[in-house]
Amino acid sequence: MKAELGNTVSVKYTGKLTDGTIFDETDNENPFVFTLGENMVIPGFENGILGMSVGESKTINISVDDAYGPHSEDLIFTVDKEDIQVDDQLQVGDVLEMPMPEGNSLFASIVEIGENEVSIDANHELAGEDLIFEVEILSIN
Repeated sequence: MKAELGNTVSVKYTGKLTDGTIFDETDNENPFVFTLGENMVIPGFENGILGMSVGESKTINISVDDAYGPHSEDLIFTVDKEDIQVDDQLQVGDVLEMPMPEGNSLFASIVEIGENEVSIDANHELAGEDLIFEVEILSIN
């Protein structure tokens, strides 16, 4: 059986940047499970899994455009501290969860803290990166 749209697959993977830095990994005890075709993963990962069989392993190289997209300067902005709940303990690199009007949340990293303002970056942490995944299919349902 080969993985196709609509199948729920269980995979073991190691995600790396092109310099070899590991940013995420799973194992046999804690595999990643998702359904193909439901937009639960980045396009390049899903396309790489399609057509694989149980027990098959391969390397998937994913370009920026099929991963989290390019890093956008439009997603870096400054807000007044009084407009957000800012804890005095926050530091550069911390992630803020910002509720949006439609009910979703926006997650943004703090890039600078000024006296009255906070600069935040709402790009995904892997935006602008080509990605490499070493994957193995554990099951297909």
